[in-house]
Amino acid sequence: MLTVVGLALGVIGAVLFVVPQRSAGASESDADVEIVAQATKFAESFATYDSADPEGFQKRVLPLMTKEYGKRTETETSQLFPALADKNLKSADAKVKAVAVESSDSDSAKVLVVIDATATNSDVAQPTLMQMRWIVSMQKEGGQWLADAYQMVEAGVADAAGGQVPAPSATTPSSGAGQ
Repeated sequence: MLTVVGLALGVIGAVLFVVPQRSAGASESDADVEIVAQATKFAESFATYDSADPEGFQKRVLPLMTKEYGKRTETETSQLFPALADKNLKSADAKVKAVAVESSDSDSAKVLVVIDATATNSDVAQPTLMQMRWIVSMQKEGGQWLADAYQMVEAGVADAAGGQVPAPSATTPSSGAGQ
């Protein structure tokens, strides 16, 4: 019985996260609309890659990043992608399923992003659906909202007492570069 209650609470929690509720008359600020748009563009661009084409990846994502984050990402992908090219790693069809501004001020924001993408590689014949949850840190630089880092978030389910129970496969936080 507790398992059923825990599962029900988990589903309710997921619905509340994925389908944010707003009180009557509440609306997003213009800044939040811009933050959501930029975080969505970043997430879909970053989650789409081909290990044989680091330059194409960089051309897409670097303009969506702060200068410092872009420099780190450029260095890391220039080293990582060629090392993985023989695996033919590719991700496509990246689509943000839900996005919400967790917090923001005049020049920074934290954005929760739920994104799905299809991944392939030379070791697995069938494409794999990746269902990712990220916290994207955004900074306002040069008057534009840009990604400054992201962290993968582990999915979890609620237990009967309403606490969070980690999902079976743990995901470690990322400094932002890589999948």
